[in-house]
Amino acid sequence: MSKTCLSGPTNWVTRLAILLAIAGCVGLGFAWYCGFWPSQNNQDKAGALSNDGDDQFDLAEDQADGSQKAAVIPVTARTDVRPLHENERAYLWEIEHHGNVLNRYGFSTLAKALEKADARALMALLAPDFIGYTLHQPREVKVEKEFAHITRLEDSGHAPDRLAAPAFVDRLLKYRGPFTGVPKVKVALMSLSPAARAKLKGPWKGLGQLRMWGEAAPGQPREVVLDLKFETEPPTQANLTRGGWLNSLAITQSLVGQAPHYLLREVAAQRGINVQVLHDNWVTGEVLNQGGVFLCDFDRDGILDMLVTDVNAIALYKGLPGGKCRDVTAKVGLPSIPVGNEDVVLAAFVDLDGDGWEDLILGSRVYRNVAGVRFEDVTRLTNLRIPSFANGLSVADFDRDGRMDVYVSRGRPGKADSWIDGKAADRGGNLLLRNLGNWKFKDVTAASGAAAAGRSVFTAVWLDANNDGWPDLFVPNEFGNGVLLINNRDGTFRERLVAQDAADFGTMGVTAGDIDNDGHIDLYLGNMYSKAGSRVISNLRPDAYPPDIMAKLRSFVAGSQMYLNRGGLRFEARGKPFQVAAVGWSYGACLADLDNDGFLDLYATCGYISKSRSEPDG
Repeated sequence: MSKTCLSGPTNWVTRLAILLAIAGCVGLGFAWYCGFWPSQNNQDKAGALSNDGDDQFDLAEDQADGSQKAAVIPVTARTDVRPLHENERAYLWEIEHHGNVLNRYGFSTLAKALEKADARALMALLAPDFIGYTLHQPREVKVEKEFAHITRLEDSGHAPDRLAAPAFVDRLLKYRGPFTGVPKVKVALMSLSPAARAKLKGPWKGLGQLRMWGEAAPGQPREVVLDLKFETEPPTQANLTRGGWLNSLAITQSLVGQAPHYLLREVAAQRGINVQVLHDNWVTGEVLNQGGVFLCDFDRDGILDMLVTDVNAIALYKGLPGGKCRDVTAKVGLPSIPVGNEDVVLAAFVDLDGDGWEDLILGSRVYRNVAGVRFEDVTRLTNLRIPSFANGLSVADFDRDGRMDVYVSRGRPGKADSWIDGKAADRGGNLLLRNLGNWKFKDVTAASGAAAAGRSVFTAVWLDANNDGWPDLFVPNEFGNGVLLINNRDGTFRERLVAQDAADFGTMGVTAGDIDNDGHIDLYLGNMYSKAGSRVISNLRPDAYPPDIMAKLRSFVAGSQMYLNRGGLRFEARGKPFQVAAVGWSYGACLADLDNDGFLDLYATCGYISKSRSEPDG
């Protein structure tokens, strides 16, 4: 079992992520971190792009909230890329500013009117010639289970139905109607731009997502998600507060879900798990990497046990009948606090000595499982040493000699030059440690070709990608495309890209499984995703940078990816069609059959850092 974690709060990905997440600051911040946004001095030296008329635009007269533009931070300009023109930068800033204004004075008003089911307030937002659109003969995707009823209506390619303002408001209120009490409503801005590029005083267009959630009856959760396409008057404070600013609104997809009870509830204390001793970013305000959770039936009684590692504490919980747990950490001889100064406690259950009992790698220590009764520290007997800056451990018998081997994923301290170049700073690399028996290991990284070209890796996953019975290894990359290491069945690997073009960026989690039951193992990559970043990239001029750089920029904000294994080492990207791309930043994704229907379901964590329980990230 492998574990995914961060390399630290000073990680460059974290810094970039924070910038991408802040609307109004993302345009400048993104280009600066990409390493090709020059300082003013560098612009003077490099020269400016010529104006061709499209670069001219009318800055909005209404600075609604007095937002200010950030200063350009001097960095070394790339010599092979011309600097973005000042007008283009200002244009991106203006769009993000108008997005902030639209959220504050437009979408918030729309959300409040829906919360109150106030038809008059909704009508006041619509222009006199407003036209609404809804799906005509939509494609229906339905899930009917005892625990949930979910219906998604998708565009099937037919021309939409047109609705006048009163009928469209009535349609919105029908989605609102089944809630008991007052639901929560939020409208998220996905994209925004002038209908005619750079003409800020004309109509604007964009995409959004409206979400309503609450209860249909006491204890019965209900959720509605509507994908929207809209056209508005220029989103200035004056226009939005005056009313009648929404020219058209189309519902391009709807999802309605309801359940007879909440699917998950907090039962840690009830089950015997002490979470009070663990570090909590929400409580302390100090952002730290927090270890992980690892499952294994260490005593082979048929019930899974759980190891929890944390910067404050370590606990091994023995699984009991009825779903209860008992802390047996001290009883079995494991430490209850991290050994040494490890800020991230890596772990892996793996039978290292071949006796049929899963041993434990725990941080810098190795413990032998003695017949499921206790763990004996055998660090002194082995040369297995997990290096510093390790992020994850993935185990498999890659050479099929009967002994389990260990692949160590290691991140890098930051980018070496530019996000565009995709290079990490040099600090060691990933390791393949071959098990020689008798607790001895050999570093065969170079000899086997398993280094994965020095990629910065949070975690890796073993899978039989070509169904030949030999473990292959997928190694993602924090700074670009990952690589599939095909097992040559002679102790070596050959590299093969899953995606040939710029495809993945900020990959921090990966999981594998056959999601369509076709006999081929598929891959899900948890990549970085940002609504604000997507808006900025979509509003760049198509020729703002060379085509290869534009492709990489688009990959930076594309989100997570599902790669379907079509056989013959061919993988098809289906993240967006399957609607699993815009997850947030999925560090610890997992494929598991959660409803026991024979098909793997996807659990993907969402968000990086949340400062409070009431304001989650992602």
